[in-house]
Parts: sequence; C-alpha cells; structure tokens
Amino acid sequence: MLANLQPLEAVLDAAGIVTEPAAMAPYLSDWRGRRHGRAQAILRPRTVEEVSAIMRWATHTGTPIVPQGGNTGLSGGATPDAAGDAVVLSLGRLNSIRSVDALGDTLVAEAGCILADVQRAATDADRLFPLSLGSEGSCQIGGIVATNAGGVNVIRYGTVRDLVLGLEFVTADGVIIRGLKPLRKDNAGYALRDMLIGSEGTLGIVTAAAFKLFARPRASTTALCGFANPVAALQVLQRLRSVAGERISSFELMCDAEMGLTLALMPATSLPLQSRQPWYGFVEIADSDPQADVERIMTEVLGTALEDGVLEDAVIAASDAQAKAIWTIRLAVAEANRLAGPSVSHDTSVATADVPVMIEAVERATARRFPIARPLFVGHIGDGNIHVTLLFPTTAIPDAAAFAATAAAVNACVFEIVMELGGSITAEHGIGHSLVGALAKAAQPEALDLMRRVKQAFDPLGILNPGAILRA
Repeated sequence: MLANLQPLEAVLDAAGIVTEPAAMAPYLSDWRGRRHGRAQAILRPRTVEEVSAIMRWATHTGTPIVPQGGNTGLSGGATPDAAGDAVVLSLGRLNSIRSVDALGDTLVAEAGCILADVQRAATDADRLFPLSLGSEGSCQIGGIVATNAGGVNVIRYGTVRDLVLGLEFVTADGVIIRGLKPLRKDNAGYALRDMLIGSEGTLGIVTAAAFKLFARPRASTTALCGFANPVAALQVLQRLRSVAGERISSFELMCDAEMGLTLALMPATSLPLQSRQPWYGFVEIADSDPQADVERIMTEVLGTALEDGVLEDAVIAASDAQAKAIWTIRLAVAEANRLAGPSVSHDTSVATADVPVMIEAVERATARRFPIARPLFVGHIGDGNIHVTLLFPTTAIPDAAAFAATAAAVNACVFEIVMELGGSITAEHGIGHSLVGALAKAAQPEALDLMRRVKQAFDPLGILNPGAILRA
C-alpha cells in the first residue's frame, strides 16, 4: 500500500519530493545499469533534522527506505526493488563540510559531500585525506562510509573504518545519534560507529562523519612496473617494504588483458612502458619530509629487481603530469569494464601471500567452466584485495535472466576458491542485493544469527534498505 506523502510537504521544500517519473529515473537504476527498481518518490532532505522527520514518517507509515548517495555502488545496495513500495532517500543535498581542523588533523563532512571535494578541502588546509578511488568525482561520503570503501591507498592508510573517528546518524525511528566526536580514543560503551560503517544503510542513515587527516606528502614518486607474474610483483613489494616501510602509499596489480581493455576503451590512457607485459604494478612512495629521497629509493629497488630478473620493465614518472597519467590508467578500469560488455565482477580478498595462488586457481577453474569468457584481474595486491572480472561476449548473455544464471555460476566458482583459501567474498564493495545469497552460504550460521539480531535491534520494522545484506 502506498503511503501518504502529504505530511512530508510541510518538512521538505519543493525540490525535496520528486515524483515525476522522468526525474525519478536516474535514482532507480544502479551505476552499471543491471539493477532496476521502482519507488513511490525520491526524497531529498537538506538537513539531518529533515532526515529525522522522514524516518519518523517512515516508521509511522511502515514505508521502506532505500538510502542513496552518489549511486556509484557495484553491489546493487542503493537501488529499490521492483515492488514500488519504497522511497529512495537521496542524501546529495547534505553536502556541507562542517569543519576542518588542521591542528587536530580532523575533518567533518556531511553525507552528500563528493569525495573529491573532501580531498580538496583537506588540501586547502595543507592536509591529506587519503581515500582515493575511481569514482571519487561522484561518489559521496555517506556511501563510502556505508560500504567501508577501500581504494588504492589502503596499504598505508587503511579502509574507511580506519579513517572514521565519529558518525552522526539517524535511527529507523528518527532519533539523531550525534556521535561526531573527533576523538582518537573513546572507550565509552559499544562502538556504534563501527557497526554503522559497512552496514549499507540497513542499520541507520549516516548523515555526517568525522575523519582523520594526515600530513600532506612533500616528496613522492610513482612508477609503473612490468612483471612476468604476480609472484614477482610480491617479491618487488617485499623489497620496497624492507627499505621504504610505511611510505608505500599504493601498490596495485593489473593483468595485461585488463590493461589492453583500458587502453582500447579509455582515450585518455597510454602505456609508458616500452612494450606490453603479462602483469603490471602501479607503485607510489611518499613522505611528508620534502627532503626524503623517495625517488632514489624507488630507483635503487627497481634497478636491483631488474638486474636480478624479478622485474621485466619499469618507468618512474619524471613529473606530476606523468604520475597522473600512470594513475589515470588504474582509475579508469571500472569505466572500461562497464563499457566492454557483459561481465561478472568480484572484489574478493585473501591473505596477501595467497594472491598468486588465488589468481592461478581462478584462471584454471574459469577456463574449464567458462571457456568463452575473458578473465581480468586488477586490484590492491598489498592488502590482498583482487578484483576478478569475467568478460563475456554480448551474444552469450542475451537477457537479464541469462545474466543472473551466469553470474550465479561464476560467483559459485570464484567464491569456492576464495573460501578454501580463508578469504572473503567481498573486501570493499559490500554485499548489497547482489551477494545476499552468497553471504548466507559463506558466513558461519551463528555469525549470521548475530547479524540478524543486530538488524532487529536497530530496525525492528525492517524498513531500512530491506533485502540488502541479509535475506528477509
């Protein structure tokens, strides 16, 4: 039954309630265009108090709420189902950066702030907000908190959970939890903050977050390396760690098939190496000390690796522009894969030392079970998070039903390998709607039961993003 939206007209302005079908359409499909839903309306609050009023109304009417940020997610967690009973709660108008404290190295941003704008605000204060990912020009703070995003700098700075100091959020019944204390140490009771991070809007609506900031790098160097195999990449990473330690900001891995696809589909990319290699490494070392000779470290380690036959080829960026060009390749991968055609992708993780074993096992298994598919590998080898993508010919997946069946078979194949290695079926994209069934199979039953009890405690009516993470 559709709820009466009229009470919200006294709370939200004219732009805050969207019911015209054409205006609603962009909110009702996911970024990859694979999941489509229906909704009564799109609600666009401007303040946390308006979010609170919306949640009180939703509790009173029993209306499902689907929170949505920049709508760049890859697991379908921000798209309503086909029933049409839900409303989409779009947080893009809560977009103020409330404070930047350069002395305490903290920043408070509202949920609708674009990640790139937060990075810029930190830079303007001569500080660094280190989270960086391909969608940073459009993804929003609420979404990255809700999914515990990772990105290319996890090896040094950790995931969002490592960066968040406090959260402001609204409960299912409209209570505002004001937890934005920018404290490095706080042992007062349960860490509700950590429960909300990664909960994908199923426990509460994140409206603002307090983050850690860091000293800006004053010296940095970027390199693109060519490897014969992932084992060699890990050997170079180990050599760099023994000299550069925590100054390694990024160490990314990409197979040649993924490189070729990106170079072909993204016009702004070009390969700076002399020739194509089986595998590539994107490496950055940085230091807040302007006198730190990070380029010398990179040159010596990579030079020795070349002499020893561990490294096939390498180029070190000679300018900021060249460094940006190297990273443009890495950050363009998601868009290239989206343009390439039907694909089934994963963001699995295993122990760093097990990455080569996992890749080899996936290559063997998928070649046997899905011979028409093209396997692609890219990811954050330094923290064991490798994105496995199987790209299929368009004619092989003619409709949504065929895609669903193919995706289920691919997931089962990849997840079996990952779980045998003690890994995780998702490292940074989340469960959303896409992996609900996979989580039910992969998680310990007792752990799932605890999750359901937590969900019940936070959301007794089941109105917060129903169907995401846990089966109804």
